Amino acid sequence: MPEIRNIDQVYWARLKSGDSEALGYLYETHVDKLFQAAMRLTDNRELAKDALQEVFIQLWNYRKNLAVVNHSQGYLLKVLRNTLVKKIKTEKPTARLIFAESVVCPENNKEDILVRMDNDEENRRRLTDAMSCLSSRQVLILKLHFYEGLSYEQIAERLSMNYQSVNNLAFRTIMRLRNHICAMLLIACTLGFLVL
Repeated sequence: MPEIRNIDQVYWARLKSGDSEALGYLYETHVDKLFQAAMRLTDNRELAKDALQEVFIQLWNYRKNLAVVNHSQGYLLKVLRNTLVKKIKTEKPTARLIFAESVVCPENNKEDILVRMDNDEENRRRLTDAMSCLSSRQVLILKLHFYEGLSYEQIAERLSMNYQSVNNLAFRTIMRLRNHICAMLLIACTLGFLVL
């Protein structure tokens, strides 16, 4: 591992001297883990992407003032967290609440973090299973609304549909997902997989 850190230090030095390829290296090396971290801090995919992009823009713009960076991942995560906090402060209050609930506090120990990650993974699996019973149009509407942040009016316009049809389809889709997930939980409880 020290070898990778030394390679990173070389690229940080190159970045500081204005080498754009060094920025590209840092981006390619760390972008996936940073995006995963951003998605744990906010449920807004576009906000996460914007914050991530801004991190690397800031690195380039302030490259001459960079201190010596020994741990790239930790440094980039800290910049990302600060960037997300600033962006979320400009968002609506509910986004701030979601963010506040999801931030990993330094007091949390590794076991708490691992349990939370296991729970998140289980929830993702349940949601994926539930979504597999939906039609492609239902999945599309959910993605446009929840991942891209489009309103039902914007979705209706994009899909050339009536607003009320989109609204009705979205409502039925969410109810179907909820019923499917509840049924899966009931089956799991009955079989003894869950302890309530």
